[in-house]
Amino acid sequence: MKLFIKKKWRYFLLVIPIIIIIIAVYSNDYYRAMPEAKIMLQSNDKVKYIDSPWIEYTSKNKIVTKGLIIYPGGKVEPQAYAPLAEKIAESGFKVVIVPMPLKLAILSPNKAEKVIEKYSEIKQWYIAGHSLGGVMAAQFAYKNQDEINGLILLASYPQKSNNLSSSVVKVLSMYGTRDGFVGKDKIDESKKLLPKSTKWIPIKGGNHSQNAWYGFQKGDNKATITRDEQQNIIGKSIVEFIYEN
Repeated sequence: MKLFIKKKWRYFLLVIPIIIIIIAVYSNDYYRAMPEAKIMLQSNDKVKYIDSPWIEYTSKNKIVTKGLIIYPGGKVEPQAYAPLAEKIAESGFKVVIVPMPLKLAILSPNKAEKVIEKYSEIKQWYIAGHSLGGVMAAQFAYKNQDEINGLILLASYPQKSNNLSSSVVKVLSMYGTRDGFVGKDKIDESKKLLPKSTKWIPIKGGNHSQNAWYGFQKGDNKATITRDEQQNIIGKSIVEFIYEN
């Protein structure tokens, strides 16, 4: 028995360092925010910036009653969504980008709960997600339909288990026509899982990588519009969607 325990303990001591190494390597393998995004991590005359525990922007000199929570794409640094968040906040909203464990929203899909709990002054909440972040944002919206007023999907769609087709949650779905990961076929397939009132916006010439500021994602298609152009379409569409709903 003692021999068995010793062998088991030795095995444990060997495995733990390997696990630590794997986690260290994996956690360093992600898409980093571009300089254009990092320069936006500050307050200005239109918005107030806070960097902890989330990345958030709040419109200044306005009574803010609507908030947007953003779930980043898989393995994408949350700061990559800063320019989009800042631009949306300027229109009179609070926008919160939620960092995820190992930069994977699937590891903490309910993080939006704490944001909603903290800001009781916000009367209407919207949640957005890019790619994997969108899948988890859709899951959160599905499970919290009494708290979420609108869902915004960026190159994403809900899982079959999170069927929102009969939901009162308003939905906006945007995708680039040059997206190398989420093509029109996947978007069309997702229509049966979303309300008939869903607003669909194909971004002509847009790709997957330009949904944020993190460079080019391997496996994506080259966009035929600039990142600025794609971001402007996304930002304007989100602001209009929140105002309308």
